[in-house]
Amino acid sequence: MLLLKDKRGDFTGVLYMVVMLSAFAIFLLIAGFIATEIAGEVKTQLNSTSDDVNEAFDATTNTARNTLSTLWYIMFGGLLLGLLVTSWFIPSQPVFVPIFLVLLVITVIVGVAMSNVYEALYEVTQFSQIATTQSSIFFVMSNLPYVALIIGLIGLVVTFAKPGSAGGNTTIM
Repeated sequence: MLLLKDKRGDFTGVLYMVVMLSAFAIFLLIAGFIATEIAGEVKTQLNSTSDDVNEAFDATTNTARNTLSTLWYIMFGGLLLGLLVTSWFIPSQPVFVPIFLVLLVITVIVGVAMSNVYEALYEVTQFSQIATTQSSIFFVMSNLPYVALIIGLIGLVVTFAKPGSAGGNTTIM
C-alpha cells in the first residue's frame, strides 16, 4: 500500500487523451448533424412568422456549425495541459521508460484505429454538410497517430527529464 500513497499521475494519460479526443470529435460530428437537421426540419414544419422563433432555430444551426469546433479545441487544450501537469508531478524512475514506450506504441495503434473510425464517419454523405464546418477537427483527427506520438514523446521528456527526479538529475537514457 505504500506504493499507492504518493501516486499523483500515471503513464496512461496520452492514451486517455487520444480516446477522449476521438470520442468527443465523433460526438460533435453526430451532434452537429442532429442539431442542424432537427432545427431545419422543425423550423420548416412550424412555418412560423415570428422572428424570435426563426432566430432561435437559426442560432441553433449557427452554434452547431461554428461553435462545436471551438469546444473540441478547448477540450484538446485542457487535456494537453492536464497531461503535461501530471507528467511534471508524477514521481519518475528511469526504469519505467520501457513501460512508457510500450504504452506509447499502444496509444499510437489506438490512435490509428480512432482516426480511421472518424475518417469513415466524416465521409458519410449525410454528415457532409456539418463535416465541412469541422474541417480543422478532421485535420487533427486524420493525423491523430502523429499527434499522439508527438504528445507522448513530449510527455516522456517532461516525465523523465525534469530536474529533481529520483536519483538527482535523472536523464532519459
